[in-house]
Amino acid sequence: MSSKSRPELIESLMKAMRDQAGRGLMLHGAIAERFGLNFTDLKCLDLARSEPELTAGRIAAVTGLSTSAVTAVLDRLERRGFLERQRSAADRRKVVVVPTGNHDAEIQEIFSGFGKEVTTVLGDYGDEQLAFLLEVVQRLNGAAEQAAARITADNRN
Repeated sequence: MSSKSRPELIESLMKAMRDQAGRGLMLHGAIAERFGLNFTDLKCLDLARSEPELTAGRIAAVTGLSTSAVTAVLDRLERRGFLERQRSAADRRKVVVVPTGNHDAEIQEIFSGFGKEVTTVLGDYGDEQLAFLLEVVQRLNGAAEQAAARITADNRN
């Protein structure tokens, strides 16, 4: 049991999450730089890997980037061989972003070392604790996405 009060625990947890987010940004920035990309490029590449039928418009909506900024990101990623633009099989009028997989082995190698460290940390927790952590992280991700959308909308007004 902690000797901290509930407000102190929440404040400490929020501080630790800010610290973790910042360290994550630095890690991803270092990885992006290794491939001649920037942080935004790498995160858009992540989206392309995780969302089928990803369009430039969807990237703009998720990231809050302008359409011209998304075009510049996609141009850089395409020039470096990370992705290509293709016509959608479902709707030939739509252009989708498709990862090429050309650099996947290199990226996986970089992330695998960190992944092993994370797995070691998570191995100290039981299944119920891991399920709880998963729920918390998923809810916080949803809250962050909503906050980013609000901030982006405010910036455009």
